Amino acid sequence: MTARRFKRGSPERAVAYVRISTDAACASAAEQRAAIEAWARRGGVEIAAWHEDRGEETGERTGFAAALEGLAGAGAGLLAVASEDRANFNGISAGCRFAASQRGARLVTADGSGMPDGTHRCPTCGDPVEPWPRYPRAVCGICQHEATDEGGRPLEFFNTDIGGGFTARYTDTGEPRDGHACVIRGVRCRADEARFGGIVIEAADGKP
Repeated sequence: MTARRFKRGSPERAVAYVRISTDAACASAAEQRAAIEAWARRGGVEIAAWHEDRGEETGERTGFAAALEGLAGAGAGLLAVASEDRANFNGISAGCRFAASQRGARLVTADGSGMPDGTHRCPTCGDPVEPWPRYPRAVCGICQHEATDEGGRPLEFFNTDIGGGFTARYTDTGEPRDGHACVIRGVRCRADEARFGGIVIEAADGKP
């Protein structure tokens, strides 16, 4: 059985997520919604759906789970929150960013907090990403799921076990793929094991 492969959603459609916590500084649901709506109007973005959670428990965020699952159905390329702290687990938003990217979308904030400053961009799609000094040519999380072989067959990459390693296979059949080379949006790339586990894909030379 192969993993589900998500397509990149539209950058003009978003699923919005609101979270109310017991933090005294937390904006109300109405305030968060107003901030997201104002952001959407400025950017010409359509809000396809709204989801909400109340409380602090990270393990009970059914609204966030529904927002993630709704991205593909809505064809949305954006998961919108009012501010970075509204989409984090234990104070860290990296997990939410990754979860959105696995579903073909980027996490964005209405107030711009925690967003990449645009000085570094994905070498295959041009989206702003956070710099990764060890891998300066790394593609974004969404582009990782657009990897194919030279003939256009979709590929996916994994660690061999919890200790790391590298393996590749064809997404459509699960057939093993021998090699690290792949193509993303016409750019030759190389997939490999990241230093501390996980997979990193870098543009080989930035040319088709």
